[in-house]
Amino acid sequence: MPRILLPLIFSLLLASCVSTQRFSNTQLVETTPLKHQKATGQCWSFASTSLLEAEAIRLGYPIPELSSFFFVYHKYLDQSRYYLQNQGDAYIGFGDLTFSVLEELETYGAVPESVYDGKLSGVTRHRQMMDRWAEEDEMNALIVRSLDSLIRIEAPMEDALGFIEGILDEYIGAAPESFEYQGETIDPQTFARKHLPLDAAEYVELTSYTHHPLYENIVLEIPANWRKKSYWNLPINEWMETIDYALDNGFSLAWDGCIRNSGGFRDNGYVKVKGEYEELPQIAQEQRQSAFERKTTTDDHNMHLVGYTFDRDGQKFYILKNTWGENRGLDGHWYLSENYFRLRTVSVTLHQDGIPSHIKSPRVARAD
Repeated sequence: MPRILLPLIFSLLLASCVSTQRFSNTQLVETTPLKHQKATGQCWSFASTSLLEAEAIRLGYPIPELSSFFFVYHKYLDQSRYYLQNQGDAYIGFGDLTFSVLEELETYGAVPESVYDGKLSGVTRHRQMMDRWAEEDEMNALIVRSLDSLIRIEAPMEDALGFIEGILDEYIGAAPESFEYQGETIDPQTFARKHLPLDAAEYVELTSYTHHPLYENIVLEIPANWRKKSYWNLPINEWMETIDYALDNGFSLAWDGCIRNSGGFRDNGYVKVKGEYEELPQIAQEQRQSAFERKTTTDDHNMHLVGYTFDRDGQKFYILKNTWGENRGLDGHWYLSENYFRLRTVSVTLHQDGIPSHIKSPRVARAD
């Protein structure tokens, strides 16, 4: 079967599945098959890589599935450089954001999953996945200890980064500098230019919080935003309208939000607000802001937002492609009620063309 047909068949099967169970009037964006992070701590890269693949489909580029760990590898090197530059006053660990995948794509390119999988191909059983989590935890700690030692001895930057590369090579494998693709030897930058010509500058991170000015680029205070990147800050109703408009017009989005301590995130994949604000008919800006400030909403997971649907009572749910395997959730997807989405979503990332023209956007602001 031609590989280019797989995403379309997958989307049709998913649409059939959700419409014949408890949902109807489903809107889905075409995307690639489910990814499985296998107990690694890198959901941000798996979700963001899925977004890149969906964007390639939208733009008509027949690419293979991309390596999530290629971006992880280079993220750790960039993060280590930042750590060294700031004399240890920085964070290194599992979490990150779509910002980083876009940065790595622009700087280092991309490679197919078949070329570099970060030593995941042999991880299949539950015990192996738990071992992999422990190994990555060990890797993170070793990187931090090594960087602290390198700072103390004032090691030159490139020597220090070379040492960190050795750690990464040992734990997740060396990222390829060249590989064979379609009968030619190609490097990651050339592969990205030829087969995935996406412009990182055209992607926008959207949020909605009132402790910063609305309709401005703001730096959101979350640990994963170590790059100090800007978010476009919209009122909650315009933010939600933009998300729906994007999905209606074939744009999927990377999702960053809260699943821990939220009261409503259940492993059956059917998610509603529980606990605080459970009785409210609609989450408003005030509740969203309060939950963020009290840290009952945190950024602890990333998924790929691919559509929405309605249950038998007419309640709207957003469909998120998760990375925990097809046996978790609803066929590997989570269905977040509109109220849960409004309360627990920290931000979304999308192509700027997915923002409706009547909503003030970063493009309009830069032109003013």
